[in-house]
Amino acid sequence: MRVVFPALLDEFACAETECACRASLRAASIAVAGDKFPFRLAEQAMVAGATLLAAAGDGPVNAGGGAGYGDYPIMAVQTPGGVELTFATLCPSVRVLLAGNEEPVSLARSEGGWRVPLHVFRHQDGLKEVRLTPRRLVPWPEFAAMRDVLLDLISDPAHPLLARLAQVAGVVDSAIAERNLLAQAPPLTARGFLAFRGFVESRAASAEPEKMARFATATVLLHVESTEIGAEQMPALAEALAGDWRGHFRTWLVPAERDISAAIEAYLGSRLFSIPLDRDQSLARGYTEFFEAFAVGLRIAAAMGEVRQALVDVDIAVAALAIAEHMVSAAAEPLPVFEMPRDSHERGPRMADLDMTLESIC
Repeated sequence: MRVVFPALLDEFACAETECACRASLRAASIAVAGDKFPFRLAEQAMVAGATLLAAAGDGPVNAGGGAGYGDYPIMAVQTPGGVELTFATLCPSVRVLLAGNEEPVSLARSEGGWRVPLHVFRHQDGLKEVRLTPRRLVPWPEFAAMRDVLLDLISDPAHPLLARLAQVAGVVDSAIAERNLLAQAPPLTARGFLAFRGFVESRAASAEPEKMARFATATVLLHVESTEIGAEQMPALAEALAGDWRGHFRTWLVPAERDISAAIEAYLGSRLFSIPLDRDQSLARGYTEFFEAFAVGLRIAAAMGEVRQALVDVDIAVAALAIAEHMVSAAAEPLPVFEMPRDSHERGPRMADLDMTLESIC
């Protein structure tokens, strides 16, 4: 058996008795059974359990049994190329590896199986095809080739992070709009980059402070260790999220960009690798949530910096992205899709003249 997984997982060891994600699963009352997709239900159970524990404080909680969640926070999925492993980013043990990783999307392969037994989820059609949109299927080899392109883009240190994400967005837009899964990335134009940067800014600006604060409060057990922002500081976080997010960006996030970029790249690379394996959704929806969570996650990170009155560090950055990712996924609301400008006539500035830092989002 050929197993492919993000290399950082090779160091994963579940602290089952201490890990907050396992405690949340034990407290959850959502059952994961039958022929339903197990990983997404386990995510929902973890969030529900964490919410229950946060509401109970030090009070008693009726455990839901803690069984039926398979190998969570890791999941193994059978693909035409072998078995691929993905993981839940709200798990504190996983985020420690993401925060400490220096190679964004380094993949590892194991011949003969994984080092510990795992249950393998098998799609009915063997995942020979992937849903590009709810009504459009594409062959797995075409998707796998496009995914390789995306992983190469996000891990290319020659370009700033925003430029890499803009290229990823361009490839995704082409796949969804033109049904053309590219085997190589088209050149990124200044006009295309500006459109993407404006899209990220608009999504950050559109994030609803109440929803962000509510989800951060509900899942506080799952991020307090890395953020050092506990239940007693949730009102302050809610106030920060509703405040001057652009000012918080400039003060607490922008000066830390160089120091946290590697951790953000590791996080984004792991998510690109996992789509569409972990939540059994279309590529269009998966990538839409990916960009939405990036924008919202930056805003949460900046607000956490405001609460702590300190620059955002790698632990805060990764935790904020995870909170945003799961908030967006759990909400399952309609989201705008990024569209690259179609006019190929370039009248904008040169790429070299553009500001591609996080500050430019403000």
